[in-house]
Amino acid sequence: NINSVARVTANTPIQFPDLPFYITPGDRATYEPYIGEYFDTNIFLPYLEDGGRDTFVTNDTWLTQGVTLTPATGLKIRSDFSYNTYHRNYKEVASKIEVVDTDLTADPIINNGLSGNDYIEVVNDRNEYYVFNAFAEYEFNADRESKDHFFKVLIGFNQEWGHRRRFRARAQSLITPLVTNINATTGTQTTGGSESDVSLRGGFYRLNYIFRDRYLLEANGRYDGTSRFPTDDRFGFFPSFSAGWIISEESFMESTSSWLDQLKVRGSYGTLGNQSVEDNNGNDIFYPYISNLNSGTSPYILSSGRTPYVGPGGLVSDALTWETVESKNIGLDFTMFKNKLDVSADYYTRDTKDMLMSVGQPSLLGTDAPSTNAADLRTTGWELSLTWRDTFGDKGRWGLNLALADSQSEITKFINPNGALPTNDIYYEGQQIGEIWGYETVGIFQSDEEVANAPSQTDIGSNWMAGDIQYADLDGNGKIDRGSSTLSDPGDYTIIGNTTPRYTFGLNPDIKYDNWSLNLFFQGLFRDYLPGNGNWNAFYPGNTGQVEEYYLTETWSPDNRDAYFAAPHIGTDDKKNILPQSRYVQNAAYVRLKNITLSYDLPDNVLENLGMNKVQLYLSGQNLWEYSEIHEPLDPESVFTLTQEYYLQRIYTFGINASF
Repeated sequence: NINSVARVTANTPIQFPDLPFYITPGDRATYEPYIGEYFDTNIFLPYLEDGGRDTFVTNDTWLTQGVTLTPATGLKIRSDFSYNTYHRNYKEVASKIEVVDTDLTADPIINNGLSGNDYIEVVNDRNEYYVFNAFAEYEFNADRESKDHFFKVLIGFNQEWGHRRRFRARAQSLITPLVTNINATTGTQTTGGSESDVSLRGGFYRLNYIFRDRYLLEANGRYDGTSRFPTDDRFGFFPSFSAGWIISEESFMESTSSWLDQLKVRGSYGTLGNQSVEDNNGNDIFYPYISNLNSGTSPYILSSGRTPYVGPGGLVSDALTWETVESKNIGLDFTMFKNKLDVSADYYTRDTKDMLMSVGQPSLLGTDAPSTNAADLRTTGWELSLTWRDTFGDKGRWGLNLALADSQSEITKFINPNGALPTNDIYYEGQQIGEIWGYETVGIFQSDEEVANAPSQTDIGSNWMAGDIQYADLDGNGKIDRGSSTLSDPGDYTIIGNTTPRYTFGLNPDIKYDNWSLNLFFQGLFRDYLPGNGNWNAFYPGNTGQVEEYYLTETWSPDNRDAYFAAPHIGTDDKKNILPQSRYVQNAAYVRLKNITLSYDLPDNVLENLGMNKVQLYLSGQNLWEYSEIHEPLDPESVFTLTQEYYLQRIYTFGINASF
């Protein structure tokens, strides 16, 4: 993988050289057969060339047929049926390659490097999905001759069914990499497979009513049932309502007509259901209410061969039902100055109730935790969109659009009886989503005397000395630790930041004069980010197999006491200075010029002579400029990747759009 390349230093030998001799004069004939062969140095080239191939063929077809009937004025009856067939054949071939040991005295000197396990694996996926819809729609006063009343009603039925099948076979030891068939192997063969069904049935409706073009009402609802939940908990009803008032249409607003084009207030309340259940790896669980029995064969062999066994099933929840998202929204829209200014503002709350998730449990449980409706989440936020359109001169016009939004999410219910500190699958009531937990950093020890006089840090590391990180003793007990790792006793562990994007914004100015147009799009946000300290994560000195210049200039030494990073260490205590801490929480706010496009349209008289309808020349660029205070080599827009090996690229494009 890409990490193999990242870990190779610039002076790594790649191919066996052509030299007059290698160890002693006269030994060229011994090593001549290896000239040009790749060395066993983790370089990626030989594996790309001869290490095998992953190939697949996918067929994904959707077929839809429908009918619409109009038996009376304003009445439409519609029905459609869709069928999806998905078929994918995948074959992975891993071949052995021969590479030369860098130790020329090794015996044997030829080995298989990273490709010692050669095999062929074939996976066949076949999925089918069926969707049937039928609904009727009636519109009263469809011609709108009378502006007093408008009424529209829709009622329908929906049925969906899906079936998935997978078959997998693997065979070890290729006879020859030239024949990539599973029968052309001599080693152990294994097979596996899976099969699952999922179905959904529901009814839905929508009612619309408008009175005198100023009072707007709408009601929606769905009653859905799913095969994913137990029989008694399969169905759920999810209604929603919305209303609007166009104030500018009222008679008492006539005096504002010279500058106010439209003013509308609106509000809504709605619920949506979610049936998707996933495990901790993000994979769909189709039967979360059924205990699955594990089966296999014993690792030991008796006279009759391996003994088959069936293990105990995992835990299941005794109450599993729909996750419900309840949204409340109030908004204001107005347009002014002959449609030059357009503003839309919203404030909303969204409560996710009975969240479907797997709750983390102590390892002594002995099995995976069951999926359950474990938590409630509340999101509060607002959105604002502002647009100005104007003209200048006889041929010019310009515009500016600003989109600004902010939201925060909080856990309002979660069963955490022991008050455990949050992890990927454990939360607590009152937790703000995105919290970063860690130690408060005092600074870097400047002398061994400071180490001796500071609170003890032996619980989180050893061999503390000048150049190491000093952590804050928040609980005042004379030592740095995480207490009992609970909310009531977190020790010196505390909240040091939050990764939730705040005040996300987009700015889109554009200008057009005659046949020239210029469009720009800026994007940005505010948030914190703490780089992970796992191996090969690019940021902390000594934590990757490569060396950045700032490792040398920003690492502590007696001659560089104001350094950002601690002194380098070699050994097992290399993580003690890069524990989660406030010192390395990054300001990941940024603004970036995502796109800029300059275009020119040929004038009409030129097009007429060319016999063409339109010719546009354009030059565009993506990610051409950004500003952020985040520390190199991190990119604020892609900080949540494992490593920073792929950065956003600057892209320049020149093109021509022509029509005849």
